[in-house]
Amino acid sequence: MIHLLEHCRIAPPPDSVEDKSIPLTFFDMPWLYFPSMKILLFYEFSHPKAYFVDTIIPRLKHSLSLTLKHFFPLSGNLIFLTDGSMPEILYKDGDSVSLTFSECISDLYFHHLSGNHQRTDNDFHPFTASTNSTPFVVPILSIRVTLFPNSAGICIGLTHHHVASDANTFLRFVRSWASINKLGGDATITENPSILPFYDRSIVKDSIWIRSKFWSHFGEIKSEAFQPPPQRTNTVLATFILGRAEVQRLKKSVIPQIPKKSHVSAFTVACGYVWSCMVKARARNGEEIVENGPEHLVFSADCRTLLDPPIPTTYFGNCIICFIVTIKSGELIQEDGFIVAAKLIGEAIQEKVLKNKEGILKSAEKWVEDLKSLNRSRMVAVSGSPRFDAYDMDFGFGRPKKFEAVSPREVDSFSIFGCKDNKEDFELGLHLPKANMDAFADIFTNGIKPHSCL
Repeated sequence: MIHLLEHCRIAPPPDSVEDKSIPLTFFDMPWLYFPSMKILLFYEFSHPKAYFVDTIIPRLKHSLSLTLKHFFPLSGNLIFLTDGSMPEILYKDGDSVSLTFSECISDLYFHHLSGNHQRTDNDFHPFTASTNSTPFVVPILSIRVTLFPNSAGICIGLTHHHVASDANTFLRFVRSWASINKLGGDATITENPSILPFYDRSIVKDSIWIRSKFWSHFGEIKSEAFQPPPQRTNTVLATFILGRAEVQRLKKSVIPQIPKKSHVSAFTVACGYVWSCMVKARARNGEEIVENGPEHLVFSADCRTLLDPPIPTTYFGNCIICFIVTIKSGELIQEDGFIVAAKLIGEAIQEKVLKNKEGILKSAEKWVEDLKSLNRSRMVAVSGSPRFDAYDMDFGFGRPKKFEAVSPREVDSFSIFGCKDNKEDFELGLHLPKANMDAFADIFTNGIKPHSCL
């Protein structure tokens, strides 16, 4: 199905970046053994193969090199030190990113993969980039670009180790690469300091030694012995659109049922509704739902501007806080379960962000312990944010036809981003067992109808 056109390694321009070691902060530590983030960008592309090979490939290689000059840690590696001390991200002159160019034998795959309907994990796998890791050296980034025949399109697949940076930073990199490729140079970055990554890790204050506490846990895991969690089988991905008008109708159902000062937003309502539909789907398929058993929703939020003092929005690295919301299964599967869920999600945000006089890092040292205590079979993980413009990435081919997050998950999950055509609509990417996805589609669609008259 896939034919290799070229494999190469791309480094920043010679002598443009000095050797540098970047320490991990306590924001980075929880992602140390986390599966890599994988995203796919599908672009319509109406040019022949010869143009792709002769023009697009050299242009992408050159622009990637220029971009890596500014985002140099992505060229480096995560290094596990043999003396047992904390790992670090190390960039040495000449370090490079694996870049593969390939061709798919059928244009049908482009239309299949870039749709919203159900697709399997195996459908996407050939188009993701792989990394060649050793027990002590783990590449941060690898990229695969695939051409589809008959002028169907292009897929750009990026695999990125989360320990280096969060989605905020990584999407800034992709957006910068796209801009440099489209414009033919990196002047847009070098002439605009507000775009340049901020690398000073000392700005992340750690007065209670959270990093050391995290390392006392992760340091017990030997990198050479670590085995990633087994991949689930028979899981599919599908995209659902929750329009602004539908969100507003759901909000009208929520607001009268909760205290006036509660935090109600489009995000809390959307997450509450999707979460309740996912648990109802499990129940419909015969899974045992213990009425008083706990269901967990885990999501995160960028906290660069919430720290005291705030840190630059261009800070390179991870800077997100974790939220865990727990509700009884019996409450969540009720007809108004999403209302209770939205209320609890809003309260979690309100207590940690809006009302917390002790700061958003209160109890941060317990993040890892709290996550480990959850029953993963009753857990839903949320990634992305409606604030991230996943479609603002034009390499010169126009905006993506489809953005797809295909990172492996050991739990049920969904991503949430703004839609391509209307940022106020939500694009929801779900990753579920097929039977549950079938049930979810029906519950999700029909569950909104009772609120249409509000």
